[in-house]
Amino acid sequence: MSSRLLLRPLSALLVVLLVSGLSLAVPGMLTAARAEGYNTGRTAPSMLVLDASGSMRDQDVGGRSRMDVAKEAITTLVPMLPEDATVGLMTYGNSDPQTAASQEAGCKDVKMLVAPEGLDRDALIRETEGVTPAGYTPIGLSLKKAAKELPEAEMRSIVLVSDGIDECGGPPACEVAKNLVKRHPELRIHTIGFKAEQEARDELACIAEATGGTFADASDAETLRDELLVKMTRAIQNYATNGQPITGGTSAEDAVDMVPGSYLDVLEHGSPQIDDGEGFSRFYRLQLAPGEIAHLSATMVLPGGDGQTNRLAQLALSTSNADGVDCRMGEVQARAEADLGEGPITAAIDTPRMGQTENLTCFGADADGSVILEVERTGDPSIDEAVPVEIQFFAEEEVDRDGLPPAAQHVRAHDPLPAPKDGAQIQPGFSFASAVPAQDRPMRGTIIPGEVQFFRIPVEYGQQVRASLRVGEFDAPKGMELSLQAKLISPLRDGVYTVQPPVTDASVRGFSGKAKPGLVMQLNQATPVQFKNREGGGTEARSSFLAGDYYLQVAMVPSDYTAQRLFEVPYVLDLQTVGKAGKGPELTGQGAASAEDRTAAAPGQASEASDGGGEPVASDGGVDLEAPPASKDGGGIPTMLWVMLGGLAAGVALAGIAIGAVVLVRRLR
Repeated sequence: MSSRLLLRPLSALLVVLLVSGLSLAVPGMLTAARAEGYNTGRTAPSMLVLDASGSMRDQDVGGRSRMDVAKEAITTLVPMLPEDATVGLMTYGNSDPQTAASQEAGCKDVKMLVAPEGLDRDALIRETEGVTPAGYTPIGLSLKKAAKELPEAEMRSIVLVSDGIDECGGPPACEVAKNLVKRHPELRIHTIGFKAEQEARDELACIAEATGGTFADASDAETLRDELLVKMTRAIQNYATNGQPITGGTSAEDAVDMVPGSYLDVLEHGSPQIDDGEGFSRFYRLQLAPGEIAHLSATMVLPGGDGQTNRLAQLALSTSNADGVDCRMGEVQARAEADLGEGPITAAIDTPRMGQTENLTCFGADADGSVILEVERTGDPSIDEAVPVEIQFFAEEEVDRDGLPPAAQHVRAHDPLPAPKDGAQIQPGFSFASAVPAQDRPMRGTIIPGEVQFFRIPVEYGQQVRASLRVGEFDAPKGMELSLQAKLISPLRDGVYTVQPPVTDASVRGFSGKAKPGLVMQLNQATPVQFKNREGGGTEARSSFLAGDYYLQVAMVPSDYTAQRLFEVPYVLDLQTVGKAGKGPELTGQGAASAEDRTAAAPGQASEASDGGGEPVASDGGVDLEAPPASKDGGGIPTMLWVMLGGLAAGVALAGIAIGAVVLVRRLR
């Protein structure tokens, strides 16, 4: 990476760097996901390395010492770290007077203050407050020791905060970083230069670029705080998968019973080409009561790619009866270019009403209510890696529609939201689970090219969403083009028809435009949400039939995925609903069938013999898919976002570029 500076508050920089390191865990690490939505197993172990050399005593930050400002930034960060993070703390220069008086001794004085063994918030704060700057700057040695102390993992991160250059001789710190990443390709080093001069900034930028990390420069307390937040967020956060652990069968014959709810499974591998019959499938058995509709969706997130484009991953859903006979609904498929950062791959399907559709094997009058769902992954991105898949089963019972407002037949135009100029600082969310909730005022954040971020907007019957985003000032590397993409997604994870006012032509593709400073994106939901829309509304209305949490997915897609893309693009986003809340059914997603009618002996039970999908955990019968996500949402930083978030998934590079992959944000991997 060049020595271009990211002039943002130091604290934010530190957080982002740390979180960035943490978000680098890949989906293949998913072995024991928790139903609460924690990002268990999917955060990358990270080490914060703090410069405690003598120059950190300088009182040139608004009359305060550099060290006092750095301590404040770290103690602000620690409470925001996700519960399942693994974070250690190491310093150099934190020397006693005798050691500090000797360059030979001082250049060997690297101390482990908190071992990277889970998250001990109290120890991190206590040890940070006890640091006394005194000695030398052995950056190269500290990187070696930090890499050695981090536990083995699919992805690991170091976040280095320094105000100077390595002054201890030996191989240059950048060469040390290059050698480390050769031995540990999964290692990323994110760096922050605090009040650093040009030579030190160049060295820190070189360290980050050599490992695929990010560099930022901070010269004041606010920038350090903000940048620490950003770096740590993106180090830790990945796409935050959410759901009850489950392991589906590998054929229709051994399909696993599934009751309505949200689930998390693993798809073990891809295949040479999409739809080639050589991918990996999971099978689930659903039981529907007469008159019920099953709304089914699957969301797959791939780990960070190798920068290659034009590679496709496909997720497909299909249904059959218990005998394996196709339900004659056809297949609902979703395909995405896995290295273009356009978001998770989601496929969704809505079944006919059980027992009320003629000439359909699974749903006719003689059907027994049993349906087999197949979720299939094909395509070559991350072909040999197991990746998580979120599966949602929302059962809609038949309700009395008398007295409900009529379906919308045409686009209902509304004026666009004015382009926002400023707003409350947020940290992004990089998944549905960690989506940033809409606020009563605009939100200000940043997005790294390759990231996908999520925002959540509660919508009642009779209302529709308006969104407006303004891109701030940024300087892209020569030859790099950026595309801003935004689309609205329903509570059932279907694409929602939107318009770009003043145009009234509706599309589920949302907004796509060349990103440049000052670009304004305005997007309106095409029609109000009305329950009758799906079965009686016009084409533009049918995706807007269920009240609940809608999602705005925002992606910044670069023309290439080299290290040059690792810079922040500022934006201000405003989200509002317009329209008076009206009448509609209060659906829980559990349907009308009782637990006994579902005929699931152990619904949601993961197979004990499985090598993926987590420990066996019995389902509690599902969740209310309209309810807001829990506050502990997949390991993401509490409403820091997303950012992703957020993707972690992830940049947070995922950002999530935490997530990575096309899908999600390859969270600064």
